[in-house]
Amino acid sequence: MKKLLYILLIIPFALFGQSAEDYYNIASNYDYNGEYQLAIADYTRAIRINPDYVDAYYKRGGAYHNLGSFEEAIADYTRAITIDSDYVGAYYNRGLLYHNLGNLEEAISDYTRVLRIGYDYANVYYNRALAYADLADLEHAIADFTRAIAIDSTAADAYINRGISLENSGLPFCSDYKRACDLGQDRACKWYNEQCQ
Repeated sequence: MKKLLYILLIIPFALFGQSAEDYYNIASNYDYNGEYQLAIADYTRAIRINPDYVDAYYKRGGAYHNLGSFEEAIADYTRAITIDSDYVGAYYNRGLLYHNLGNLEEAISDYTRVLRIGYDYANVYYNRALAYADLADLEHAIADFTRAIAIDSTAADAYINRGISLENSGLPFCSDYKRACDLGQDRACKWYNEQCQ
């Protein structure tokens, strides 16, 4: 009789229990609607069921990031990387957070890892260049801004920031301000008119 009662109690949970994927999908909907606390709760439920659910860690990290809980976001991105050492999004987003927190060497390391994995995107070079510039490593900053521009010739911010780095290095910079101005950046137009006319 005890066995029958036990089976009768277990069957509803087996039939109607939610999987890690179910919780993940529910969390993704909350996330999409900007309900980050609810999303975090269901990503956490998914992770409890499947502790190696790399996408759940990544997405929960994003929800924490959106709430301004940067240390928790970094922890989740790091866990995603531990599970999948080539998880590009986790490296990139962790790099952004490290940069925002002033951990520039860590940011550069994460951006570099993204590039080594094979994601040769303008925004990765651009953000790594900003980190180099913040470290006053203008040579590397200029090189990365140049790579970003080579990939996306309409990247006005890359032209502006390369121009700033060139100017701070004592190198010709006016053509970058002019190109950014031509791309619709008013501050670049102002700087070009003030310094290059």
